[in-house]
Amino acid sequence: MADMVKRFCNTFLIEGIFIMLLGLMLLVLPQLSTLALSVMISVALILAGIYKLISSIIRRDEIEKSWLSALIAILMVVSGAYLTVRPLLNIFLLTMGIGIYFVLEGINSMVISFESKGLLKHWWVGLVAGLIQFALAFVILFGLPGTALYSVGILIGVNMLLSGIALISVYTGAGCTRLSKA
Repeated sequence: MADMVKRFCNTFLIEGIFIMLLGLMLLVLPQLSTLALSVMISVALILAGIYKLISSIIRRDEIEKSWLSALIAILMVVSGAYLTVRPLLNIFLLTMGIGIYFVLEGINSMVISFESKGLLKHWWVGLVAGLIQFALAFVILFGLPGTALYSVGILIGVNMLLSGIALISVYTGAGCTRLSKA
């Protein structure tokens, strides 16, 4: 593993810097990045629906009730098109989904924490993580519709910033003090 890390030192550093800079840009422009992500999701829904429709038509003899698959595909295309035309609704739904995700993740963290109370010395860390996840969910969900405009961009920006820092720390921690020769 250490040999692999040393072999790709430059890659870790360059990728880390690139992802960190992208994360910073997302944090500086959270509304724009939230809107861009919602449009990307809408387009992906349209493309997936088109693929599913073509697939269900081509394989109609092989698939039992292929009309149902085609109907789902058409619903995907129509939903994606509607959300593309109404990006604020898309952003709202996306933000609500993230808020609900944080609620469920908070419950999961706390349940695992209490289940490991007798097994782990630092079981309470999961409890703290769950409480923080609940706090994030509270801010996101009870701040709607206002939080919809920036929360997704901020969350993705922070994630990319931390991922970049982690990659750079692999570079520095692996003894790659200068750009190594490939």
